[in-house]
Amino acid sequence: MISENKKNDSVNTRDDALKIIGVITMVIDHVGVILYPDVIILRIIGRLAFPIFAYYLTQGYIHTSNFKKYALRLFIFAALTQAPYFIVTQLKTLNILFTLLFGLLAIHAYEKRKYPLLGLIVSLSVIVPIDYSVYGVLTALAFYIFQKKELVLRAQAAVNILGYFLLSPLQVFAFFGSALALYYPKSLPKIQINKYFFYFFYPVHLIIIYGISRLSHFAK
Repeated sequence: MISENKKNDSVNTRDDALKIIGVITMVIDHVGVILYPDVIILRIIGRLAFPIFAYYLTQGYIHTSNFKKYALRLFIFAALTQAPYFIVTQLKTLNILFTLLFGLLAIHAYEKRKYPLLGLIVSLSVIVPIDYSVYGVLTALAFYIFQKKELVLRAQAAVNILGYFLLSPLQVFAFFGSALALYYPKSLPKIQINKYFFYFFYPVHLIIIYGISRLSHFAK
């Protein structure tokens, strides 16, 4: 069960200033990946994005009135995004929305105390080629499981050490995204955006950046 402390300490899912920071850092990251792969600072800044979205995922789960609808929405947009994601990145992995879906299912299994199912989901996140692999699922779980911010931050530190070895040394910088999500949402200005904005923005911005890269290539 979700504790009252967890609910009271959470950010309102309609306060989207932090989500906009996540979007901006995500764009910077993908500009680095696609247009300027040698500019490491862009990738470092981009490490802040995923923890922010993982945090919002947990808040979405806490506040949703319909888990099945939430999960189905994630799955539909993940499936629709996969083709442009593959074309743009050429990676043989499932896009980040699938990672968030795995995280959502893991949180639900934990909350319902279905621990064998939780173990299966975490194991599948290692086997199934999703973006960020098991690191992504554990990041979301760490935000949800622990009640105190200090414990969440320690768990995030441990997860990012795993990310260092599993993904890239740059992944340790994601810790700052976790800290930002935990300590600063309520001090940011109140901004609201449509709940479908990110679902559409994610594939569209990839296509735009890819289009710029192709135009740059032909201009040379």
